[in-house]
Amino acid sequence: MKKVILGMAMAAAMGLSAELKIGTVNMVDLVRLHPNHESNKALVKSTDSDYKDKLDKMQDQAKTIADEGKKVQADLMNPMLSQTAKAEAQKKLEGVQTRFLAAQQDLRNAAQSFQSQLSELETRLLKLETEDIRAKINAFAKEKDFDIIADSTMLAFSKDALDVTDDILRALGVDPAKRAEKKAKAAEKAEEKK
Repeated sequence: MKKVILGMAMAAAMGLSAELKIGTVNMVDLVRLHPNHESNKALVKSTDSDYKDKLDKMQDQAKTIADEGKKVQADLMNPMLSQTAKAEAQKKLEGVQTRFLAAQQDLRNAAQSFQSQLSELETRLLKLETEDIRAKINAFAKEKDFDIIADSTMLAFSKDALDVTDDILRALGVDPAKRAEKKAKAAEKAEEKK
């Protein structure tokens, strides 16, 4: 839908003036090459690892409770236990089962919470990157008197001559050669898969 609206807007704008100055950028490349992108990815990965460690500890605690329950259950099977000892063991087993169910519920809640927090972190960091990129695009467009700069990944077609991605990379303080390197590496990987 966005592509259709953008295309219609560009077509309408072109019809209004033959003097329009139009450029395109590859937003995917701009995000991937943003100066903070790698450190943001590392932060997300580190946060994910921390969450997994916490979940592993919670699983270990639940396993310890389960092992305790197995031991109490084995004790209950002892034919030498008196009725009083069996009643106490049964009560203890019920307590262990309650603790185990609570630990399982805590584990599920923590896993959902951690996943939500991780998604929020990724979204927040991506938003910061894209806001910075858009600010650089807007400044570049004003400075160079562009009427429209569109995301080429959202267009069905655009001439390579319209691409100003390298200019925006320079504005971000990134060497455009990195873009060419990434494209070459991606092409090599694609060739290796064949």
